[in-house]
Amino acid sequence: MDYEEIFRRAWDVFKENVAAYVVATLIAFIGSIFIVTIAPLFYGLAYMAVKGMGGEKVEINDLFEGFNNFIKSWVFFILFAIIVGIGFMFLVLPGLVLSILMIYALPLLIIRGYGVMDSIKESIEISKNNFVDTLVLAIILWVISAIGGMVYVGSLLTTPFYFLALVAALEAQVGAGESYTAEYTEVSDVE
Repeated sequence: MDYEEIFRRAWDVFKENVAAYVVATLIAFIGSIFIVTIAPLFYGLAYMAVKGMGGEKVEINDLFEGFNNFIKSWVFFILFAIIVGIGFMFLVLPGLVLSILMIYALPLLIIRGYGVMDSIKESIEISKNNFVDTLVLAIILWVISAIGGMVYVGSLLTTPFYFLALVAALEAQVGAGESYTAEYTEVSDVE
């Protein structure tokens, strides 16, 4: 995996839409005060990343796409939290491994229009087949997020960049020439 290319692509898209990403992230952080809005708002941030990496113009209103998929976003976040939480109950390592294996699940949920279980299964399959690359990517993204998290303003920059890099890495993982982002759909079923 060409990490430099992944991060360059993510940065280029971020720069083109910096105001939309930063304002949307601020809205998501503030809106997360109301617990019920956390899942759809972060789904919306991932949706914005998919849309941006697909070459489309990103708008702040795209953040609210998660509310069109309200149940799907909550089912995903609850299931993700349960699976990773169970992993962390068996010491830290299984939880970390499960987090790494499911790193692409949210973008796949949006890109493919999958049901929650299908997006998790495909993320695990992609990550298992490219575990070292996915591990390195996860560590880099976690470090970037941690650095951004040290200062609130930093998180406004690193959070959308995190999602953009995930989408770019997903495209790199599935093979050269196949663009996942060009295929995203707006399906709202919860299979």
